[in-house]
Amino acid sequence: MERWFIKNKSDPGIDYQKLGINNVIYKILINREINTEEEIKSFLEPKLSNLNSPILLKDMVKASNLILSHISKKNAIRIIGDYDVDGVTSTYILYSGLKRIGANISYDIPHRVEDGYGINNNLIDRAVEDKISLIITCDNGIAASDVVSYARSKGIDIVITDHHEVPKIVESEEEKEVIPEANAVIDPKQRACSYPFIDICGAVVALKLIEYLFLIKGVDKEEFFEKFLPFAAIATVCDVMPLKNENRIIVSEGLKYLRNTNNVGLNALIEASNIKKNELDVYHIGFIIGPTINSSGRLESAKDSLELLLEKDYDTALDKAKRLRELNYERQELTNKAFEIIDKKITSEGLLDKHKLLIVYEENLNESILGIVAGKIKEKYYRPTVVLSNSKDLIKGSGRSIEEYDMFKEFSKSKEYLTAFGGHKMACGLSLSPDNLDNFIRDVDEKESLNSDDLVRKVYIDGNLMLKYISMNLVRNIENLAPFGNGNSAPKFGAKNLKIKSLNILGKNKNFLKMTLSQDNINYTATLFEDSQVFLNNLAKFYGREEVMELLQGRPSNIFIDIVFNLELNKFNGNVNIQ
Repeated sequence: MERWFIKNKSDPGIDYQKLGINNVIYKILINREINTEEEIKSFLEPKLSNLNSPILLKDMVKASNLILSHISKKNAIRIIGDYDVDGVTSTYILYSGLKRIGANISYDIPHRVEDGYGINNNLIDRAVEDKISLIITCDNGIAASDVVSYARSKGIDIVITDHHEVPKIVESEEEKEVIPEANAVIDPKQRACSYPFIDICGAVVALKLIEYLFLIKGVDKEEFFEKFLPFAAIATVCDVMPLKNENRIIVSEGLKYLRNTNNVGLNALIEASNIKKNELDVYHIGFIIGPTINSSGRLESAKDSLELLLEKDYDTALDKAKRLRELNYERQELTNKAFEIIDKKITSEGLLDKHKLLIVYEENLNESILGIVAGKIKEKYYRPTVVLSNSKDLIKGSGRSIEEYDMFKEFSKSKEYLTAFGGHKMACGLSLSPDNLDNFIRDVDEKESLNSDDLVRKVYIDGNLMLKYISMNLVRNIENLAPFGNGNSAPKFGAKNLKIKSLNILGKNKNFLKMTLSQDNINYTATLFEDSQVFLNNLAKFYGREEVMELLQGRPSNIFIDIVFNLELNKFNGNVNIQ
């Protein structure tokens, strides 16, 4: 079930025609709270010159001076990253950037199962053995106060670069940040940081550090963008950062550099994924390239993906890329099987009736895919969802949330039952003792304040749009608002009383429907990705099975539907059509 709402942001009264846009595009921009002439111009023409200065990040100067001091002394420096796409690309940016300016540099990435998330004492001990003088974290570290103190006690300097929420404690009814006592901490989410846009990913934080160091060392700006912007774009999309402000610039311009990249590993990955380089878009990053990079960190070691990105020989890189693609297929199979197990458990145990949050434990699931499964369950039922499984002596899991439930904030109220916990509003990772599982679920249930309306999916529409107002010019203008994603979703429109003139069921799993819809004698092709049986059953509830069978057999029907839709161009065999 879902509810549809038309966005109706107030009109600030801008002369939009002067800006070269029509009223539909103007309405879409206003709905995204882009509501000044300057913001509209900046949005429509994303420019690298509009990126925020790295010096606005707290501790940027302090961190850079420390790094340059270690480089000048030829001290050993180590990057410690994370095993997801953001962590791998962050590590690549820091490693390659520091190597470019003469650093004695190495990297380490924790193993998902053996080490867990982020910097830990085992990694510090390895650094001590290797006589490392400086550690730079990326995409992790802000919640590692104890580990940072341990490293400092071993005589190792530490610079933290991260983008996650800063841990907080309440003392005397006052909320205080718990910031590790590193030599420098670069994280835009610190209260004392004046950076104007906090919703950047770990790779962009790393990018800013390298940008400032390159500026000091006099490295050409074009070389900097060419080498690193594609990786920042990949991480921004895959970490589901909002595509507004400078993230929009990074992804929009980063895609251009990505389509022309000279990086051997990326080119091998693009070939192994059967992507046409000149057509590469956000979709390919989010659903093909990103998951493939992620697969090694989920099933083996994230270092495999990093080594691909650092590879200089194309044949070797292509072999590595093909291996990652195979791993991704394995991951997909594991995910599908785990999803079926968890979904069956939810229905068989009646969990939807017992809980507003779904916290589901199942033994012997691969812990690397728990977050993906939680996301798929959340999408199916529109409930905050945590999927847990056994891992050595602990239970570990990942959660995915809905807009109405701040998972990080709410679970923090029950962290007395957790041995480890981190994340943000929409996602988290956690571990706990088996003895605490029931207590944790009960405590979370008691403290949640969700109501029945919160658990209904909301679909926000940019406006009603009759078919007669759709044109090639409108669709091309909409395409100018891309890249689309979190924070800049593809515009949605609503239309009522459209007649289904024809309907075909396609796809191996019969989950792709293609139909012709008509309104006032104007016809358009429409595609729907949904289980065909679910869709046909819904039609039959209102029109009867006989009428639906007539439609399927190609006979004239009298079936009308209301739709929410996106507009796009279907390009096939040199022909371009609106669908």
